[in-house]
Amino acid sequence: MISNLETPLYKAAASTFEDLAMMFPSRELDELQQVAPTETGVCVRFAGPFAGRLEVHLTTALLPTLAANMLGDDEATDESVARDALGELANVICGNVLPAIAGSKEVFHLSAPAHLVPGAVDPSGLPLAARAQLGLDEGRAEIRLFVAGEPG
Repeated sequence: MISNLETPLYKAAASTFEDLAMMFPSRELDELQQVAPTETGVCVRFAGPFAGRLEVHLTTALLPTLAANMLGDDEATDESVARDALGELANVICGNVLPAIAGSKEVFHLSAPAHLVPGAVDPSGLPLAARAQLGLDEGRAEIRLFVAGEPG
């Protein structure tokens, strides 16, 4: 992992969860958050000065809250809407972290978010460049950044 990427990744993820989902993450995970499984995930691929993908994995129980907060809705939303909300959150995190790493003048092209199949292995074989964990209520989010080459 490239340690200088972990801080911008954490900051981009934390601010996106706060601003977009009105969820207030903690950097330190409590015992319950540490063991909470992250069974739901999405991936956003990007290309530009360097290429890679950003993955957001989330405790499934947090999906309804995430979607309701993002949509300004008090009612629980259906699962497909909740997964789309997670995809949008991943897209925004990716769009925020790449300029923090490469500079604001660089241009990246982002793919549409894709849902990850639990346990599936990405065939690209990109190395993990940075990882951030956020404690959220009784669950957690794990954000992983994979890059080809040396960014920044």
